[in-house]
Amino acid sequence: MANHRDRPVGYQYFKILKDHLGSLDKIFNGKLIYPRQIEIHLPADHKKSCNFNCYYCQGRILKQPLVPWELDALDLIRELSGKIPYYIYGGAYSEPMLNPYMMTFLHVTKRYGANFGIHTNGSYLKILEKAQGWITELCRIATDKRDYLSISLDAGNVESHKKTKGLRKNWYDEIIQGIRMAIKIRGNKDYPAIRVCYLMNEFNSSLEEIKNIVELMRDIKVDSLRFSIPYDLYGKDFKIVKQYKERVEMKRKDSYQERLKPYLSLDLKEKPYIFFISPESQDVEKMCFKQCIYNYYQITIGADGNIYRCSSTATPSFPANCLGKFTGDVEEFQEMILRNHNKDWKPETCFKAGARCNRMALEINKEWEKINE
Repeated sequence: MANHRDRPVGYQYFKILKDHLGSLDKIFNGKLIYPRQIEIHLPADHKKSCNFNCYYCQGRILKQPLVPWELDALDLIRELSGKIPYYIYGGAYSEPMLNPYMMTFLHVTKRYGANFGIHTNGSYLKILEKAQGWITELCRIATDKRDYLSISLDAGNVESHKKTKGLRKNWYDEIIQGIRMAIKIRGNKDYPAIRVCYLMNEFNSSLEEIKNIVELMRDIKVDSLRFSIPYDLYGKDFKIVKQYKERVEMKRKDSYQERLKPYLSLDLKEKPYIFFISPESQDVEKMCFKQCIYNYYQITIGADGNIYRCSSTATPSFPANCLGKFTGDVEEFQEMILRNHNKDWKPETCFKAGARCNRMALEINKEWEKINE
C-alpha cells in the first residue's frame, strides 16, 4: 500500500480519523461518536442517475433507485449543527451536480459550520456558472482548503474522453472550460481546493496524452492531479476481481508508473501536486481483517433514501449494509450510528456479497489491524 506520507493531507486517511477522534480509545467504547463525515449521494435529477456512461463506474451493475429525500437531509444538517465536520457530495451511481438542491446543500453545510467535498464528472460546471453563477457562489462560500471540488476527468483529449466515459458528445472541452472558470473565479484565494482525478486505461495513457494533461493542468493551476487505475466493479465475486487485478491493474501498473515518472511531484508544496495511487490500495487480498472501524470515519445517505454503513455499499444491492430508511429524524439517525459502531460486525459479510472497501476504508482498517495485532 502506498505510504500516506507521499500524499497530500486530504488523502492521509488514518491520520484524518485519529485527528477526528482525538483518541483511538474511543473506538468501540459503547458511546455515540459522530463520524468524521456524512457522504450524501444526491439522487441526481430524480429521473436519470448520471449523464455519463463510464465503463468503470462502481454503480454500473448495481441497483440504482433514485428517491427524493433532500428536504429531510437539509433538516438533518441543521439539527446536527457543529457535530459533523464534513459533508461529502458524490454518488455510488449518481451525479450530484444534476441535483436541483446541490447549492442549497452547500449553503446549509457552510451555514452550520462544516466543510464540504464535491465529487463530480465536471460536465455541469460551465453550464451552471453561466445560468446561475454557480462557481462564483461556490468560491464565495468556501472558507478554507478543506472545502474542495474534485473533478473526475480521466482523459487528456476529446476522443479518449468519449471512449472512457461512453459518450457521443464532446463534453471534454466543456469540462476543461469549467475548470478554468473555477480557477479564475477563485482568484488569489487557495480555496476551495480544486482537484482533478485521472483513471488510466488503454484509451488515455499514451506518453503524448499524459504529457498533454500534465501541461494543461499546470497551465490551469489546479491544486492536485491524481492518477490511478480503475479497479473492477463492486458486486462481483472476489475470484473475478483478483483475475481482473492481475490481468489489468498489475499488468499495466509498471508501464503507467514509468510514463508518469517524469511528472510526479517530489514536494507536497508543488502545484499541481501530481501523484499516483497504486492498485495495492484497493487490493482484495488485504480485505481479510476482523473488524471494521470505517464507521467512525463515514456514514452514507444513499440515493435510494436509505442509510448505509459506508459509501461503497450505498445501494439496495447490498441489503446487509443498510442501517434503515432515512427520515431526517435526529434520534433515529443517532441509533443508526450506534448500530454502525458494532465491534462484532463481520467484514466478511460485505466480502461474500462482492462488496469491497474503498481506499479509505482499506487503509484505515489495515492500520487498525496492525495496532491490535
